[in-house]
Parts: sequence; C-alpha cells; structure tokens
Amino acid sequence: MLVSIKVKKLLGGTLSMINCNNLITGILAVNHNDTVILYNEGAQKIFMDETLTNKKITKLIESLSFEICVQQISLEHISDIELKTIYVIIAFKTFSPKNINDLNCFTLRKILDNCHDEIFVVDNKGNSVYANKAAEKNYGVKVSDLIGKASWQLAEEGICSPPITPIALSEKKKVTIEQTTRIGRKLVVTASPILDQKGEIDLIVENSRDITELKNIKQDLEVTRELLEKYKREVEVLRKEDLNVKNDIIANSKQMCDLLDIVHGVATTDSTILILGKSGTGKSILAKHIHKISKRKDGPFITINCAAIPEQLLESELFGYTPGAFSGASKNGKVGLLALANNGTLFFDEIAEIPIRLQAKLLEVIQGHRFTPVGSVKEKLIDVRIIAATNQKLKEMVNNNSFREDLFYRLNVIELEMPPLKERLEDIIPLIYFFLERYDKKYERNHDFTEETLDLLTQHDWPGNIRELEHTIERLVVTVKDTVIKPKNLPKIFHDNSKSQFHVSFPSFVPLDKSVEEFQKQLINKAYKQFKNTYKVAEVLQISQSKAYRLIKKYTD
Repeated sequence: MLVSIKVKKLLGGTLSMINCNNLITGILAVNHNDTVILYNEGAQKIFMDETLTNKKITKLIESLSFEICVQQISLEHISDIELKTIYVIIAFKTFSPKNINDLNCFTLRKILDNCHDEIFVVDNKGNSVYANKAAEKNYGVKVSDLIGKASWQLAEEGICSPPITPIALSEKKKVTIEQTTRIGRKLVVTASPILDQKGEIDLIVENSRDITELKNIKQDLEVTRELLEKYKREVEVLRKEDLNVKNDIIANSKQMCDLLDIVHGVATTDSTILILGKSGTGKSILAKHIHKISKRKDGPFITINCAAIPEQLLESELFGYTPGAFSGASKNGKVGLLALANNGTLFFDEIAEIPIRLQAKLLEVIQGHRFTPVGSVKEKLIDVRIIAATNQKLKEMVNNNSFREDLFYRLNVIELEMPPLKERLEDIIPLIYFFLERYDKKYERNHDFTEETLDLLTQHDWPGNIRELEHTIERLVVTVKDTVIKPKNLPKIFHDNSKSQFHVSFPSFVPLDKSVEEFQKQLINKAYKQFKNTYKVAEVLQISQSKAYRLIKKYTD
C-alpha cells in the first residue's frame, strides 16, 4: 500500500523504521478497520511474528502476556490522507533483554522458579538478566544479587568458575562445561545462544544441573553392587550345599565301592565321561560327585536335560544367541549354558535325546573347545568338562543311525555304569535311613521301622531304583502318623511281592527228595534272574561261588 508523503512528514520520518533495524520500540500503522498496514522490526520482535499485515491490532495486543505501554496518535484531522486511512502509532515499552527480569507473567515465573534445574539468562554483552530460584540453591546468594552482573564479575567474586558465557559468545554455539560454585556444588552447565535474524547473539540461556546429587546415585549403585555381591555369595553357598548335601553317595555294596574307586581315579582329569544306567539309579548324583572331587570343584556345575527342553529351544539354550537372532528373541540376547559352565562342568542328562542336527555342534565343542552363539559369526572359546548320562543303549542307536558314531566315541572316553538298586542289597537299608532322616527333618517328624517292614523293603525289586525308594520313604513319612512304620503302612505292591517271594509250587505227594530238588531249582533260577551273576547269588544264598556256578549251570542250561 502507498502512504502519502504528507503522512511521513507528519510522523517526522519515524515510519521509515520499516527499513530501520536500530529501533526496538514497536510502531504500527492501522486503518479505520483497526487492521495493521505498516509496522517496523521492533513490532515483529514484540509480537514474535514476521507478518503483521492485515491483522487486527486489538487481537495482537490481547495475545501479549506482558505489560505494554500504548500511545495512540489520531490522524483524523488530516483530511487528505489516501483511502481515508487512520494511522495509530503504538509505542511499546522497550523490550530489551534488560527488562526480561521485569516480566509480570505470574504463570511463567511460577513455572521457571519450580524448575529443578537452574535457568540463567545473559544478554549479548554477557550481563545477567534473569535467573530462577534454583540459582540461589546453587550459589548461596539471592537472585537479585546476580542480576546485572557480568560473567567475569561472577567468576571474580567466586560465585562460579570457570565462566561459560565468554565461550558461548565467542563460538556462537551450544557449549557444555563443569563448574564449581562458591558453596562447593558441582554443576554441569549448558549454554545455548539465541541468534537474531542476522545470526548475531541476542540472548544466551544457560541450564545448570547440580551433579552433587549424583553422589547419592553413586552411593545407591554401591549399595546395589554390595547386594549383588551378597547374592552371589549366597548362590555360591547354595551351590556348594547342593553338591555337598544332596550328592552324598552311599556305597556299602561291592559294585558301588568298585565304581567309586574308578570315579576317584578319573575325577581329577578332564576326560569326557559317559554314565550309563537305568532310570533312577542316581546318574546325576554321580556326575555331581565327580565335579565335587575334581579340580573344577570351585567352578560352576551346569545341568542341561536334553529331554526336558523342546528341540526348537535346545540350541539357543545351549549356545545362547545374539540380539534379534530370531523372531521372539530378547533384544539383549542371551548367554547360553555352555558359556555359563565355563571353567566348570557341563552335565548332559539324557544325552540320547539330543537332536541329530545338534550333535555335530556338540562334537565341535568337545573337540575344539569352541562354539558359535545363534545369530553370530564369531566363535567363542570355552573351557569346560563334559559329562553325559543316558538310560538308552547308545551303541544300538549308533547302529540305527539315530546317534552319531563320532560323538559316541568322543563321549565314551570313560564309561561308568550305575548298577540298579536290586543289585545293591547292602545299600538299601542305609539308603532307607538316609531318606528317612531327610524327610523326617523336612516335615518335622520322627519315625522308625520295624524289622518286618525293613524285610519287605529289602525284598522289593525296586524297578524305579533309588528314585522309587526315595519317593516311597517320603510318602511313608508324610502319611504315617505313628512313630513306628509297620508293614501295614506299606503300599499294596510290597505285600504282593512278599507273597510271591520264593513261592514254590509242585504236585501233591511228591517225594521229599524231589520237593527239595524243585525248591532248590526255583530258588536258584529266581536268584540268578534277579542278580545276573554267580557272585551275588552265592552271597545271597550263603553258598560258595563255585557251588552257585554249578547249580546255575545245572538248572539254567
């Protein structure tokens, strides 16, 4: 829009401030509709709007949240103004940085004074123009004593050091340093320059965080570390208790004594061990016992039950995986059991159940002492002893191509076989009292057995071996209220077995010699069927081994 020369002269050339950038006072000219048609740069700063043309002056003034001083100059007495425009000159109170601290916006002050961090503002000359209440806590002086002072003065008075303002003024970019205040507080200060349209610094806003509070966080971290160390020691105690209490091996029978002689000879080596035996014979207990007396006794003993973990999870459980290795994987990855067993013993229970595709990887671990986590291309070295156990006939599985032959021979360096409980007659009664003491203590009871009860327990075949015996004793401790456990308290199967024990049948009116012969035959056959060797038959029937051999040959051929 064109403005008459007459108007410009009347205003003394002040409207030429449209091209004058030195004025801070905002000047606007409005028409008879109160719509802005002309304005200067100062007005743009006040309203924080680059385009004020065609905007209502009343709405602009109402949008301000600080005090202003308005002066109106009426031009109605001038008759020859083009378009009959009325020019109103609004002179706003000087909006210089010096007056930021005088803002009368209650809400804004309330927000800033409740900030946890210190907000400190300086102008383009380095003079402080604003500080919130947090500054008093950091420097130990009132805010009013800070305003108006230059940064070098604050440093000279020891308020804070080193000063950050000169750096920000020089570099014209965000900078961060650490300051020490007069009352000993440590601050991390970030100075952020606010630039004008010409790229010159208008203000510098400094945000200060009191890091002396981090000492509390550090102290909490130390407490957490101490707790972690405490829990680590407790886990170590529990691990040792697990090895020392639950792994006691009762060995009175010749079979177990001979087995333990071999165990004590190989335990101090790092040779791979394969433990064979029927379910429930105590293969895992023997594995723990080997670890307990080995040179790795202070290291971890990790068990992985190959039959209990689904095939699709077994590989990741064993080898671990990297972050995002597969769908559903933890974003942090996972350490595998192999890594957890480093410098210790890794026990593979039910090794026959390991999938054929993983057997090659396990072979690599045994041969090269290294493995690769799922999703990784980097191998990891491992120092671990391998003990495996199974109730399956691995040699037959090799012949059926369901178990790798090379892995079988790698595992079968030292082969140990746990005898079934029925072949350990001398161990049955000690085991009975071992479990009786354990469960009496656990359930706060006090029991004993009659001789008849012990006879029935020792005559049982124990197809479930030690596991069956343990569960039987626990059941008796829990269910028998009397202090003495009698034959009537035993499950029905024990009475059925006792009735058939050494049962001999033959036709009536058989001559005595024939009856004795038949009884001897059935007795020998039953004993040999149960014990499978002449030594045990001789021991049970209290005859010489040579006689047992002759009778077995006579009645079983």
